[in-house]
Amino acid sequence: MARERTDPLIDLLLQGPTSARQVREALNVSRPTVARHVRSARDRVVRIGRARATYYALRREIRTLGDSWSAYRIDARGRPALAASLHALVPRAWWYEPNGDAPAWLHGEFDHGLFPDLPWFLDDLRPQGFMGRAFARRYSDELGLSSDPRVWDAPGVLTALLLHGEDSPGDFVIGDIALERTQRAALSPPPSFGMADRSEQYSRLAQAALAGDVAGSSAGGEQAKFMACLEDGGSHRHVLVKFSPPLDTLVGRRWADLLACEHLASEVLREHGIPACDTSLLMAHGRYFFQVTRFDRIGAHGRRGFATLFSLDNAYYGMLDNWGASADRLQRDGWLSEGDADLLRVLYWFGGLIGNADMHFANVSLALDDARPLSLAPAYDMLPMHYRPAATGEVLMTEFKAPLPMPQQVPTWLRATGIALVFWERVQRDSRISDEFRAEASRALVVTRLLRDRFG
Repeated sequence: MARERTDPLIDLLLQGPTSARQVREALNVSRPTVARHVRSARDRVVRIGRARATYYALRREIRTLGDSWSAYRIDARGRPALAASLHALVPRAWWYEPNGDAPAWLHGEFDHGLFPDLPWFLDDLRPQGFMGRAFARRYSDELGLSSDPRVWDAPGVLTALLLHGEDSPGDFVIGDIALERTQRAALSPPPSFGMADRSEQYSRLAQAALAGDVAGSSAGGEQAKFMACLEDGGSHRHVLVKFSPPLDTLVGRRWADLLACEHLASEVLREHGIPACDTSLLMAHGRYFFQVTRFDRIGAHGRRGFATLFSLDNAYYGMLDNWGASADRLQRDGWLSEGDADLLRVLYWFGGLIGNADMHFANVSLALDDARPLSLAPAYDMLPMHYRPAATGEVLMTEFKAPLPMPQQVPTWLRATGIALVFWERVQRDSRISDEFRAEASRALVVTRLLRDRFG
């Protein structure tokens, strides 16, 4: 039996996207010969870029969903616009092909739109955390995916976005099925309730969330939470609501203290000119409910894009060290303005001074506008997580050690220290916080003053 002939171009591209120069050198052929190979491959090969920046790649079928999809962005008025085409490539690569001029965040090594895995600015759409697990429990059988979304690969994430991604975080909607659902939802006001109904509705939604029901889109973080939409004076406001366990338990009382602290931290930051999410605190049916206005939603149906610092740093630097060091890199490379980089440094020191032991890179976001520098999104998840209950259920009051500055960091550290002092003063006076935690705030206040006097 004669051996089946193979196409040398196809064999080469099985290794991944390859530049035109590398194709010519590997095959030892001229440009016209490469063009003939591409034509003979028909739809299997995709050409990316132009002239010397040309790449060739093989298309990759994702299950039965195809190999390319439209990527839409929803604007502040809820109107969709075609942003790009997203192509799956062999073996794991992706091509984000902009519709028109490329946004400035297609930058550096990714300026041609080629990515070794799911594009970093889409990675934040993956279901994650408390709500992501609820999403997976509801849809995993239908999607043919694991009930643990942490193990989903890029094709799995894409499957979820295509079939149930109409209300993902940010402003991206991937594929026509999800877009049609988004548009149909926009024909009517979103399901909502008034401010006066929050106590009853929040209690109901908390019970539903604990039972595994999905209330809104996915949001990261392990704290129990749900999404809601409030109607106030004829306008709509989308909110994320965290809630404590019952207050008559030690764990519930501690989480209530922490949620109250998170509300006070946001309040104090805004008072000092640092953008932070608008928040409120409500006690109802034996729980504390901490309400955060979402910065990625505008009015009833409008949206705004964002990307976490985790996604950006992981794509371009792979450092994931600390917010202060990241601010230096982002300012140097034009991702953040000097002003926003300074704000991020202040947030880093402030978090350390109030015992925030959970300042990972997913707890900072940047607005995904078309131009650079990007703007820092309002601060969120800023609370003294050092005091959170242990995984064993124990509730301890262990002293934290505040971070100390290097000489060149003192001016920023002092600014953060002034804000932290106001925070601890506010905590020690707030009657919504337990006597035990208010006593700890008094101790933290004394220590913070001593540090300010020592380094100020």
